[in-house]
Amino acid sequence: MRQQTKLQQITSAIAGLALIASASIGLAQNTNPTNTFDTSSSTASFVTWYGPPAPTMTWDGTLDAANDPASGSVRYEEAFTGTAGEQFQTFFTIANRWGWDGGYVLDATTYTNYSFDIKVDPSSGQRLSNNDYGPLEIGLVTSGWGTIGLPTYTIPLSATSWTHVARPLDGTLANIDKVVGFFFKMWSNGQHTNTLTFNIDNVMLTKPTVPVVIPPPRVNLQKAIPGLNLITTAASGQYGRQSIRTLNQGYSWVDRTGPVSYAINIKDAPTGSAGGFQTHIFLVPAAGAPYGSGDSAIDWNATNVFWLNIQGAGAQLMYKTNQGSGNAMFWNTNPTNGPVGTIATLAAPSPIGTWTLTFQDNTNITLTSPAGGTTNVSITPDAAALFADPLFAHFGAQPNDAANIGLSSTIKRISTTNTTDALDDSFPGPGLDSTTWGTAAADAAGIVVVPGDSAYWFSWTLPASSDSYVMSKSLLGGTWTDTGLANSILIGTHLQVLIPVSALPSAASGYFALGKRAYTKLQLLMPGETAAPGTPSGKAGTPDAQTTGVPFNVTVNAVDAAWHLVKGATNMVSITSSDITATLPADGALMTGTATFSVTFGTAGIWTVTATDVTDGTKTPNTGTPTTAN
Repeated sequence: MRQQTKLQQITSAIAGLALIASASIGLAQNTNPTNTFDTSSSTASFVTWYGPPAPTMTWDGTLDAANDPASGSVRYEEAFTGTAGEQFQTFFTIANRWGWDGGYVLDATTYTNYSFDIKVDPSSGQRLSNNDYGPLEIGLVTSGWGTIGLPTYTIPLSATSWTHVARPLDGTLANIDKVVGFFFKMWSNGQHTNTLTFNIDNVMLTKPTVPVVIPPPRVNLQKAIPGLNLITTAASGQYGRQSIRTLNQGYSWVDRTGPVSYAINIKDAPTGSAGGFQTHIFLVPAAGAPYGSGDSAIDWNATNVFWLNIQGAGAQLMYKTNQGSGNAMFWNTNPTNGPVGTIATLAAPSPIGTWTLTFQDNTNITLTSPAGGTTNVSITPDAAALFADPLFAHFGAQPNDAANIGLSSTIKRISTTNTTDALDDSFPGPGLDSTTWGTAAADAAGIVVVPGDSAYWFSWTLPASSDSYVMSKSLLGGTWTDTGLANSILIGTHLQVLIPVSALPSAASGYFALGKRAYTKLQLLMPGETAAPGTPSGKAGTPDAQTTGVPFNVTVNAVDAAWHLVKGATNMVSITSSDITATLPADGALMTGTATFSVTFGTAGIWTVTATDVTDGTKTPNTGTPTTAN
């Protein structure tokens, strides 16, 4: 369908108060971007992210949602066969020049709606267990090839006529300001037994005529749970595995004398209300693992994998053999469809507690739940032989649903018995034991060992600045000071940072807030000086004497009126000196509000060094303390 479009860049300045004031941005009606598939070139950037099977995507000049003979749509043909594990994900970009073209990045913060039109070919078969054509997962692709999932659209049988689909957009979604394209995907898992064919038209983002109000961030304190926190983050995505993995590879049960067991004690995890969220163990031979033990998608890429999948109030024991870059065997329960991979299920009141997987010998297996329930299964000797050492183990979590991003599984203890390499870790912190563990995570920032002296997670919703986390002993009349905390984690639509007991304002009471400091001036520190925010001069110490011809470093900080560092400043800075013979550096950019520059005095005397913001002339320059050059 044809429609006039234009690309429009919108910028806004948000004034900050204690928790950042809301900003109202007036916008004219605009649709940006739109793919109406008017010509065959409009499918230039369509690619298959993964399958199998891979769909065929072609421009169809015979079908248009508005019956415009001068336009068309894109036709999907997905040759499903009814095999377990079948799925696809495709996407195209806004720039739409070639595959994986992220050449145009859209800030979609002020857009409120995502929509498209769909028409299913009546020859398509519906799902076996449902009266529909299947769940079409839809969403946005972000810079760096991340995704933002939107509510799934289950295609009704009525969609054999053109059907309009709309989904609201939330301007606080993580990375909504970095949109490069759109995705469509479907997890069939054997529910479609023949080809599914449908046309897509008029994929667009829209925004309203009325002003869009960007809400202020909301802050929250949540009790921290000590242990290994496997946090599913916005960066890890809906299907990102957040795992740790053994560095050693002597963890096989094959040909060991006596039983071998693998135990995971789950201290905290989502229950049945978070459908699909999993805590897992993967046992993987080094042979057939093409990307090594650090592969975050080891269960997909490796050829042979044992998988204990703990979800809600139960667990599945699954395995696959001789199947790299796929997972159909895991899910197969019907021997007529090939080797059966789902070999046991075991119910339990909740996932909390110790799950133990015990290999009594090479082929006989016992799974034990936290409630004491057990089930016994076996595998064939030839299958078992594929899992001989060298073999490593992964322990992790995966959301499996966009609604589960931000949830986590907290592990109290992981242990094995009778493996060649010993394993018994209760995760005392402050970090992972680097002699035992590496990470195999889609976002390693979400792998956090919370020490026993941790008090809270402090979190705040987006969009918001993370310039300063401040605290005070008193809400009224108190002095707000920087916490000094760092390493915040992006979780879905919010950021969070861990607060140790030592950072609490007082034992009796205290308050935390998110503040956006206003960058008003520069600060220049000579060698021998340190920053002292909140003091009249903003610094402490006296400059060290320098020697002519010998370089030294000065530190330049972007600060507020009280000399507090403003971490968000990235402006360019120029360095000058009262010593006209000095050797001076080229202009440089601030990184997280600070930068270091090399200066060399050329003549003996007492000289000064000055920092000036060349990006924004309204920021006050700063001349450092006079310094002796010998």
